[in-house]
Amino acid sequence: MKLVVLASVVLLGLAACADGGEEADAGTGNGTAKITVQIGADPEEAAVYRSLVTAYRDGGGGEVELVTVGRGDHLTRLSTAFASGGAPDVFAINYRQYAPLVQRGAVRPIGPLLEAEGLKLSDYYEEPLRAFSYVGALQCMPQNISSLVVYWNRGLFTAANVAAPKAGWTWNDFTATAKALTTGEVKGAGIDSAIIRMAPFIWSNGGTVVDNDETPTRTTLHEPAARAALDGVAALIASGAMPTKEQLAAQGLPEQFMAGKLAMFLSSRVEVPALREQAGLDFDVAALPVLGKPASILHSDAYCVASGSANPAAAAKFVAYAVGQQGQNITALGGRTVPSLRSVATSPAFLSPTRAPASSQVFLDAVAHLRHTPVTPSWPEVEDVIDTQLQRAFEDGVPLDEVIAEIQKQADPLLQRR
Repeated sequence: MKLVVLASVVLLGLAACADGGEEADAGTGNGTAKITVQIGADPEEAAVYRSLVTAYRDGGGGEVELVTVGRGDHLTRLSTAFASGGAPDVFAINYRQYAPLVQRGAVRPIGPLLEAEGLKLSDYYEEPLRAFSYVGALQCMPQNISSLVVYWNRGLFTAANVAAPKAGWTWNDFTATAKALTTGEVKGAGIDSAIIRMAPFIWSNGGTVVDNDETPTRTTLHEPAARAALDGVAALIASGAMPTKEQLAAQGLPEQFMAGKLAMFLSSRVEVPALREQAGLDFDVAALPVLGKPASILHSDAYCVASGSANPAAAAKFVAYAVGQQGQNITALGGRTVPSLRSVATSPAFLSPTRAPASSQVFLDAVAHLRHTPVTPSWPEVEDVIDTQLQRAFEDGVPLDEVIAEIQKQADPLLQRR
C-alpha cells in the first residue's frame, strides 16, 4: 500500500498547492532563500545527505532545512505535507512514484530551472533522464542510476567452499549456488516478492510485465516467458534455499544478511551505507544471473521541486549542486548512490576498490541492460496489486495461476483507466 499513498492522500491538498505554484510562477524567488528538503533515508543514508547539505551551506549555497524520514514513512510524510499545504521546496522520489504528482500539478518541471543554473543534461546518463521525463518535459532531476545486483557474503562463501559469483552466470548457476550455501541456520539467497525484483528475470527470459511500456493497457505475467521466470523463483523457494515467511516476518533480508544468516540477497545501491557500518561484514556485489539475455531494472531517485515552492530559484540552486560534481562526489563517497553524472560514476569516488563493495563496476556494467517499469499515474496502484499478489504466491503458497488471474482482474482495469 505504500506506493499508492501519494496518489490517494495528496488529492486533498493539491488544489492549494497548485494555487501556490501559480504565484511562484510569476518569478523564481530569492536564490539564497532558506528551503526545505525532504529525503527518505535510513540512519546511515541520512548521514550522507547531512554531509551533502553541510557542504552546500558551508560553500555559500544558502540555508537548507533537511528533513530525513525513514524510507518506509517517506511517502506518507510527503503526502501529509502536500495535503496540509506545507510541502517541502525539494523532495526526492523514485521514478515509479512521481507521475501521480505531475498529473495533479504538484511538481514544477525542473528542466528550465536547471538550464538557468547552467547544468548540461548531456553530461548525465540517459536512462534515468528518460524515466523522469513525463508529458514532454523533464520533471525531476535524477541523482543516481542504480541497478539491481546480487550482494554476497565472502565469509559465508568461503565457509561453504563455494566459488565466488562470476560475470555472466546463469539462473541455474545462481540456484545451485544458493542451495550449496544453505547449511544449518544459513539460507543461500533472498529475493523480495516484488515486481521490481521479478521484472529483470522476466525480461531476461524474453517476457514482459505489461503489453506496452509507454502506454500499458494490461499485464502480461500470464504469458509463457514471464510465467516461466516466476516459476523459477517459486522453485527456488520450494527448495528451502530462501528464508521462510516466518523468518522474513522476524527480520528483513538486509538484516539477515548483516547477521550472517543469509549468503546472498538482491537489492540496489541503497544498502551500501548500512552494510559498510556492519562490523566484520565482508561483502561484495555481482551481476544478476541471466536466463536468456542480460537484463536489470533501473533504481533511480530524483530531486523534484514542488510547484508551490515560493523559492524555486533557491531550490534549483540546491538541486544543481546536489547532482553536480561536488554533490555527487559526496554521495558517491558515502556509498549511497551510483552517480547519474558520468564523470563521477567513472571516478575513484565511486569505483575505488578500497571501499566495499570492491566490484562497484558491476553497477556500471548493468547500465547497457537497464529497463524501467512504466511511468504512468496508475502505476503505483498497479505495482501495489502485483506485489500483494506475488507475496501470496511466494510466501503463502497460493497457486501461481490463481495469483496471476487476480493480478489481471485487479491491475488491468487500473492500467486502462484514463
